[in-house]
Amino acid sequence: MSILSQGLTKEFRERVGEQLRAHPLARRFSRVADRLSRRWLGKSRTTSESPNLLPLLIQVLAAFSRSARGEVLEEEIDSSLGFLRYDYPEAVYSELRKLFRQALNEPQDLKAMAEKLSAELTPERKIMLGVQLYDLIAKAGLDPQQVVQFYGFMTQIGMAAQAIDIVYQLNAADDKDTAVYQQGQSPLESLTFGGNGTADVVLKGLEGHERLVAFRYHDLILLKNQSKKGIVVRGRPLGPGAFCRIYTGQRIVLGEQVLTYQDLAYYFNAKKNVSLTQVYLTVDHNDEVQIDKMRTRESALEVVFGLKVHVRALRDVDALLNGVALRAGVRIEATLDDKIIFHNASELPLADLRRRARALGGRFQLKAYKSGYLVSNNPALLDQDDILLSPGTSGEVLLKILCDYENRVGRLEVIRADRPIFLGETPVRGIADLKDGDTIRIDAGQVLRCNFGDRIIEEERNVIATLEIRDVTHRFRKDVTAMDGISFTVNRGEMVCVMGASGSGKSTLLRAIGGQLKPERGEALLNGVPLYPNLDSLKRFIAYIPQDDAFDNHLTVEENLAIAAAIRSPHLSARDRGRRIEGRLIELGLIERRATMVGNPVKKRLSGGERKRLNIGLDMISSADVFLFDEPTSGLSSKDSEHVIEIIRSMAHNKIVLVTIHQPTSKLFQMFNKALLLDKGGKLLLCPAAALC
Repeated sequence: MSILSQGLTKEFRERVGEQLRAHPLARRFSRVADRLSRRWLGKSRTTSESPNLLPLLIQVLAAFSRSARGEVLEEEIDSSLGFLRYDYPEAVYSELRKLFRQALNEPQDLKAMAEKLSAELTPERKIMLGVQLYDLIAKAGLDPQQVVQFYGFMTQIGMAAQAIDIVYQLNAADDKDTAVYQQGQSPLESLTFGGNGTADVVLKGLEGHERLVAFRYHDLILLKNQSKKGIVVRGRPLGPGAFCRIYTGQRIVLGEQVLTYQDLAYYFNAKKNVSLTQVYLTVDHNDEVQIDKMRTRESALEVVFGLKVHVRALRDVDALLNGVALRAGVRIEATLDDKIIFHNASELPLADLRRRARALGGRFQLKAYKSGYLVSNNPALLDQDDILLSPGTSGEVLLKILCDYENRVGRLEVIRADRPIFLGETPVRGIADLKDGDTIRIDAGQVLRCNFGDRIIEEERNVIATLEIRDVTHRFRKDVTAMDGISFTVNRGEMVCVMGASGSGKSTLLRAIGGQLKPERGEALLNGVPLYPNLDSLKRFIAYIPQDDAFDNHLTVEENLAIAAAIRSPHLSARDRGRRIEGRLIELGLIERRATMVGNPVKKRLSGGERKRLNIGLDMISSADVFLFDEPTSGLSSKDSEHVIEIIRSMAHNKIVLVTIHQPTSKLFQMFNKALLLDKGGKLLLCPAAALC
């Protein structure tokens, strides 16, 4: 049994620390680490970071993927390539796999590679690399030789102390004693899931002291299984004591319960107290529920979403929650898996309620002890009690609001934004004074309203929260039925897979939702408003991405996106459009191909996956709320298909998304929230989720 598998005691940690400090390169690189670690973290990889580092990182990962017996597990290859594909999205999977296989068969000089990476990587990227390397050696059984190799490598890149802290935290029973950490605090945020109230989040599938533990460093999230339950991640079992990285769009399955990457991120933010959603419910005599951000005379329930769900009955409601009657004054602590059951047997799942509540925007109570608040859509940039914007804001925004509660005034500073920030109708480039009632416009349909007198900053969202299709029927000829009485509802934040054989009406359904085709019977409603009579005012909220390429073959990747941005966001200045294009190039994984002419399908300049991603980006550069993708994975390999769906899921997070797919793999299918299955003749044959139909 390896030393680490027995747990790292404090004495062992001190002994390892002494050995590392005695390393001939330790002093030199620790000085570099100390100097770099004082820099402000939170910046992702930029184009200034040499793209030539990708082959070097492949060689490092390959070196650590070899076990003591020289064997390489398929799971280790998948983990390594997943790490590279996530952080270098422009890379083509088949090319990565080829380079990785070559590197496995070649001797690697870790010392020389460490010297180069020490100078090229930011401290943030070094820590992420360290976590990934430890993930690999843990999968290989924590061979002592590899453990020593890991510590030596991390010392040479200037991260000796951080390596000790990372390994200790990933193996410790808990990390409440911060005195054991060399840096004075744990390097990774942590979050526990358990079957009782001692865990941060209650997960009913776990019993007693069984735990799932999640760790986060910026966007990197790891999950460790400290239970005996059968956990499935990325379609593979995660055994007791094992851990793996969770990527955007991926799901964790525990029996009938499912956790997503977005769920984990939400709970981490709630633990930092930057993402607590509070709403009030009004219930009429028909058990119809109305959601409000402010309490009114008619409010019946107060619901606060955080690590747990706190429900307080403000008046008698003929309903049960966990078997408890909701009488005035009753307080119940629940989980997202619970449901409010009304007297007519109708149900309100708390998970659905949270999704609907977040679409309204947040209401932030300013603290008496704090007069300065950072505002961002990136939780890594925020401290405790700062203001986290609700999901859906593209790009990155970082503002600072200073509050003078006594005089009911404040000051706004725009630190970083990839779009114009407005105070009322006036653009703010640097600093501007605030007064009670002022509005700060973050994006189209997203506003912060300042109320310094009541110590409240309220986020207002003007977004499409629901899409409802009612009895839609259409025939092309008397004998050809494309859609036959189709009805379903999709809520904001849901991604729906539309499946069916050729000719079953998948593309026709998307065209009808996009307003390109008015059906013979039935209607589509956005937030309850009929689409077809109000098409001119509502079509800006919908983006339809056809199967055929919509770009110009004779233009470069960047030129195509620039034209799309000019058409879809004419209100932005040239500088702001440039920032938005830069962000989209990074998200699409096309930053290294920006100057490449697209070319035609015969004389290809881009791969099939790159062409698909560019086609996706042309419409996702807009600020639509409903995205309709017609066969975005046709003609792609299974891995490239997964990559495309991951990009769609991350870029369209907290939107309404429908994707037609002819034949999804099981991994692809797991990336969706819900599914529709159409039969020939446009009949809705199967609708697996009761909430959808």
